Amino acid sequence: MPDTMGAELLVQCLIQEEVQFVFGVPGGQICPILDAIRRLGVEAGMQFVMARHEQAAAHMADAYARVTGKPGVCIGTVGPGAADLVPGVYAAWADSIPLVGLTAQNQTWKSYPERGSMQSLDQMGLFAPITKWGARVTNRQRIPELVQRAFRSAVSGRPRPVHLDLHVDVLMDTGDGRDLAFNPVAPARYRADGGPCARAELVEEAARMLVAAERPLIHPGGGVQRSGAWEELRELAEYLSAPVTTSMGACGAIAEDHPLCL
Repeated sequence: MPDTMGAELLVQCLIQEEVQFVFGVPGGQICPILDAIRRLGVEAGMQFVMARHEQAAAHMADAYARVTGKPGVCIGTVGPGAADLVPGVYAAWADSIPLVGLTAQNQTWKSYPERGSMQSLDQMGLFAPITKWGARVTNRQRIPELVQRAFRSAVSGRPRPVHLDLHVDVLMDTGDGRDLAFNPVAPARYRADGGPCARAELVEEAARMLVAAERPLIHPGGGVQRSGAWEELRELAEYLSAPVTTSMGACGAIAEDHPLCL
């Protein structure tokens, strides 16, 4: 088996996760990833989409996730590039959108600000408040395991952004594949099949309360859009004769000209 760079292994894992687009802005430390996308990803149907600014790249990944239901992927280089992803990643966090944020980091031995490394930043600390899970990738062998866990976390339970911080020396490291701690597998083998389900007795209790309500009003959120429950929403509103007001995330979940839509 030929030697594979860490960046190539990362792209192979993204291909395994059925990633179509990676949104970002080129930068020194992410060049190995961009080169691997050019050499390996394009043939597999993956494209790097260049934005004018990392914040825009995160919003593009957010929009992709909203439209397709699949996790969006954005990337930023060390320091300012990573910091500029934050507003877009936060928007995805606030609206419960599955997004995978990739950031490059300086070499493992000099990636701490107090060591005087140019643009080094505590990127794990930066993203921790606006992601549901994150990991620093400090060796090539764990790339498949951590990529798989990132995508699983992004779509499990309440969807939200996750973060992987990749050191440039890890991206440049090579091996023949026999040293991997974990081999990539198809997403269907480890991702949750469907969203979380409420306990049947609680659903029945909620139904009784709705039927007994004198003047019910339905105010759905973005979960209706993510689950595609538009018909269920309409049927419930009509059964209860309940007017519907929608949050920003649920706009369009019921036809604007429906008699019960306010």
